[in-house]
Amino acid sequence: MRALVIDGYNAIHKIPYLRRIMDKSLMKAREEITRLAREYQRKTGGISKVCVIFDGKDEYKSGVIPGRPCHIFSGTGKGDEEVISAVRRLSAEYDVLVVTDDNFVRNNSRAYRAQVIGISKFKEFLEKRQKREPVKNPGRKLTPQAAIEINEDLKRHWGI
Repeated sequence: MRALVIDGYNAIHKIPYLRRIMDKSLMKAREEITRLAREYQRKTGGISKVCVIFDGKDEYKSGVIPGRPCHIFSGTGKGDEEVISAVRRLSAEYDVLVVTDDNFVRNNSRAYRAQVIGISKFKEFLEKRQKREPVKNPGRKLTPQAAIEINEDLKRHWGI
């Protein structure tokens, strides 16, 4: 089993469109990075636990926000330590994947055998998976006569 741990504000500050969302609403930016984490979980498969950790105000220090079990807030200035603490706890039960660009978090997470990827790799994976094959010959339509001929060829091929 795998667990995904994301250094929340680190990711928000490194992904340009999340930074723009944060300029308008910090809560929306947190919701969007959480949505991306769950999308990553869905697309990669095998990840059974997702934690997005934010450096937060001391009043959020108690941890999880009701209704959002994967949001964890550290005490102010303790975000890096909270990420590492989560990695330590989770590594006893899971193979942990950490998403961060913070060197302190990277190095200390590796001490718990966590795999670490940068924010850009996380973002690239999500973008790559969203791209579609370009439509060949856009604007060209199948003529009615060509459609009839294709249908007749298929009927002969299938024996109907």
